[in-house]
Amino acid sequence: MDNTKVKINLKTGEIEFEGSEKFVQGQMDNLDVILDLLSSDHASEEQDLSNYDEGSNNNDMNDNEDGTGNAAASSTLSVPDSFGEWMHKFKDGINDIEKALVTAYYVQNEAPKNDFKTHEVNKSLRDHGIKLSNPSRALKLLEGKKYLFQTRKEGPKIRFMRVSQDGLSHLKTLLR
Repeated sequence: MDNTKVKINLKTGEIEFEGSEKFVQGQMDNLDVILDLLSSDHASEEQDLSNYDEGSNNNDMNDNEDGTGNAAASSTLSVPDSFGEWMHKFKDGINDIEKALVTAYYVQNEAPKNDFKTHEVNKSLRDHGIKLSNPSRALKLLEGKKYLFQTRKEGPKIRFMRVSQDGLSHLKTLLR
């Protein structure tokens, strides 16, 4: 079997693919998606998510930011009463993690104490026919990126979360 290798490192301009000619050609055909994934500021975190996300649905997490790292705040986030209207405000093709963030903000906005539990986000996603491979993990990853933070805890396991200002800024970058 023929072994083919392609190497490209973003810092030096290289990415590496190694395998059969068919495998490497398939990777080369998807190079634009791979470059979008790797070009984000969180490339190392998103590489860990490559099995979690749906490859072709990955967007650059920071594509509307200026050079200072501040998200463009030209639009405001007003949450409509309908979840469908809310989801329609965002670009097509957002990844699973971004869908979890969008849903979390909607659930938070509907809550009396302006926070949410993981279970509430999971339920909202299911109720609206949005299937994520692991919504709880997506929320943990968002917390790791500082897009979510814990507001309070009830008992040993029930944690209440809220979308942070960084998370809100990222949501604004996802608007149509």
